Amino acid sequence: MLLIIHKLLFIMQIIVFIYGMYLLTLALFGIRTRMTETSHAPKNRFSILIPAHNEEAVIHKLVQNLKQQKYPKHLYDIFVIADNCSDNTAQIARKNSARVLERFNDVRKGKGYALEWALRQLNLSKGHSHKNRDYDAVVIIDADNLVSDNFLDIMNNRLINGENVIQSYIDSKNPSDTWVTAAFSIMFWLNNRFTLMSRYNTGFSALLAGTGMCISADVLREIGWATSTLTEDLEYSTKALLHNYRTTYAHDARIYDEKPLNFFTSCRQRLRWARGQIDVAIKYLPKMLFQGIKEMSIVKIESALRLCQLFIIVFAGIILVTSLVQPQWVAITSIYLHMQSHIPFLGFTLPYMPYIVPIILLSLDHPPLKPFRYLLLFPIFAYSWYIIYFYALFTYKNNSWMPTKHTRDLDLNHVKSEFYGQG
Repeated sequence: MLLIIHKLLFIMQIIVFIYGMYLLTLALFGIRTRMTETSHAPKNRFSILIPAHNEEAVIHKLVQNLKQQKYPKHLYDIFVIADNCSDNTAQIARKNSARVLERFNDVRKGKGYALEWALRQLNLSKGHSHKNRDYDAVVIIDADNLVSDNFLDIMNNRLINGENVIQSYIDSKNPSDTWVTAAFSIMFWLNNRFTLMSRYNTGFSALLAGTGMCISADVLREIGWATSTLTEDLEYSTKALLHNYRTTYAHDARIYDEKPLNFFTSCRQRLRWARGQIDVAIKYLPKMLFQGIKEMSIVKIESALRLCQLFIIVFAGIILVTSLVQPQWVAITSIYLHMQSHIPFLGFTLPYMPYIVPIILLSLDHPPLKPFRYLLLFPIFAYSWYIIYFYALFTYKNNSWMPTKHTRDLDLNHVKSEFYGQG
């Protein structure tokens, strides 16, 4: 039995090491900053959808913020989807001149269902006639967000350049409120640079991230929106790629997202994401891998590998826990000890990656320095993913929707001056 355990641990270490080297190599391609290369006159008409469940504390600031876009006002409309609201979200949105779509459904709860319903109301779902072209694209923004004033201009340029599914840069609305918001912000900044940018630079498919998304009307009318998991963003990116629509990334279009203030809330939010991601992997990984091999598509094969990431994290967690409980079991077959002997530089630097990579990020994107005073605590946040994913693996069928309460009532000028030092 002990021999079997040693072999299993060795196999898991091999898998984790190879996968880690793959992600590290891919991340290197994110060092190059690739911005929107051409500028076009305003042409596309946008429908901006804001899913909102009891967001009376923040909705007015986002609507006012969106009205300040440097894009012709007649080329975009703002829709607030007041989804199962029991507060004044709808009234406040109307007072601020947004169009309101009110929805009440006690069974189909959650953002994905709200978006599917709203898109049907706007004739932007699968099967609707392409002749009825009220809008050329849909932008989806979370109710707690704020948006850079060039957002629609950048998305217009990208659509004209032939991109169809686009994710923007996700910044932080409150990066230094607490150590948790700092860690969450650093995580998103790293994702922007070393996941989204790297895949965009290599020609792979990036990921939608739930907010700051732009999708062309043609794509929506072809494949619809219907999503069934708790991570409708990852699911839609995956479905779009199966229909040969690659998700791209706009580094120069920015949204500011409110981060959870305490660790428990962050864990609850990440647990919902983890459950959804596992659900997506189970439902779509085999099909993506089969289609990628059949078509000899490196983009789809890489996407399938990306969906494996959740299970690799679980393997890494098992190895980590085993090394703490029974260190001799791991030491016998330790790839890391072997690496320390034969590749000293790599063996020395790998354990410090949670510190090294954020420092590299500072020189590339120049995020605010204040959150980095909590950098010593960042590994606690990062390694807590192991526990979250492990628990999610056994509870992923729990599709109960857990909304996150938003309270940071800030406008963009306040955010830039308080957190980013921009007057």
